[in-house]
Amino acid sequence: MRSEELVRQFEEIHRREWGRSVAAICKASRDLQLAEDCVQDAFASALKTWRATGVPNNPGAWIRTAARRRLIDFMRRRKTHLQNDGKLKIEAELNAIEEIDEEHLADRIIDDDELALIFLCCHPAISPTDQVMLTLRIVAGLTPKDIAAAFFADHEAIRTRLLRSKRKIKAARIPASIPAPGQLEERFRQVHAVMYLIFNEGYLSSRQDNITRADLTYEAMRLCKTLFDLAPGNSESCGLYALMLLTDARAPARIAESDALISLDQQNRYLWRKDQIVEGFDYLRRAFGGGVAGRYTLQAAIAAEHAKAATYDRTNWGAIVALYDRLIEVEDSPVYRLNRCIALSYKDGPIPALEDLSLISDSGLLSESYQLIATRADLLARVGRLEEAIKDYRMAIDQLPNGSIKAFLAKKLATLNADGDQR
Repeated sequence: MRSEELVRQFEEIHRREWGRSVAAICKASRDLQLAEDCVQDAFASALKTWRATGVPNNPGAWIRTAARRRLIDFMRRRKTHLQNDGKLKIEAELNAIEEIDEEHLADRIIDDDELALIFLCCHPAISPTDQVMLTLRIVAGLTPKDIAAAFFADHEAIRTRLLRSKRKIKAARIPASIPAPGQLEERFRQVHAVMYLIFNEGYLSSRQDNITRADLTYEAMRLCKTLFDLAPGNSESCGLYALMLLTDARAPARIAESDALISLDQQNRYLWRKDQIVEGFDYLRRAFGGGVAGRYTLQAAIAAEHAKAATYDRTNWGAIVALYDRLIEVEDSPVYRLNRCIALSYKDGPIPALEDLSLISDSGLLSESYQLIATRADLLARVGRLEEAIKDYRMAIDQLPNGSIKAFLAKKLATLNADGDQR
């Protein structure tokens, strides 16, 4: 096998089997850090061995068997340093692990273990930011260096945060388990939020000048699909995956050659990924068939309305406003109300939208945010109040660090200034 072909296969196996293997070894060891170390050693050994022997028929089983052997070696070494009761405890754990034979590792269903690992990484005892990083490391298999690059953070700082989270899990004895039925809905909500955060950071990066991070959107979509495959009874996982598919389908049309953002009304819709749109519609139908539509399913339905329109002018803004009304009933978020104002401005005109926007501003929840100020600037420009619009665009731009969103708003401001000069 050619070296480049082996590397390609190895990377795909790593993406597919990392989380499953950590889940299986974590169940045996009840130690997240130890499980991660054993699986990492197994993958390192695999790359060396497979160069000589080729990739085995069941590479996941090979990895888990190698990781299990490393776990046994580690525990035997630990046993030699313990006394009496400690030795007896390790001996009992070793016996249980050694009873897991290689055929069992190859054929056992580890779906529940992997699902439990996802819930563990998104446990509410861990901060939201650390949940994201832990999920990317433990479930997706990204290295601390990769995570640091994604978040423009110091490599050692990321390693420290990950280590601190794993120590917290161990000290609090948080189990890798599927939550009780009464807790399941809330815990799924947390997992969905983590995956959506990862997706959003990839789709429109908040860091420096990177507009997108395709690696993060890919991992978020892969994780969400895995979550749905592991727990197909949760319709919101289906809705979230539909939302990601339909949103990411626009990616080829939303960035210009100059790396500038292209607004939805200016995008070349022929560049949208049709296969993802078709798949997104399929998952959206399944999500609506699962019962009461949640916030991700309704957001996916809004994305679907944009995907249905052959041109921007043919967008069904009335349907989108109605969907936002349903979404606000589910979760009364000021961000949803802001987006509803934008949709309303295209359905009924900018004046009614400005009236609704003033109510959001008066509430104080988004009154100082660049999103609200930039939206108001756009609506003011559309009714001809250019001086006020220019003032608001400048205010919104001042709130932002250098980056793609700031450049996007600066371009709008330059256009308004040019229009004002012509008058």
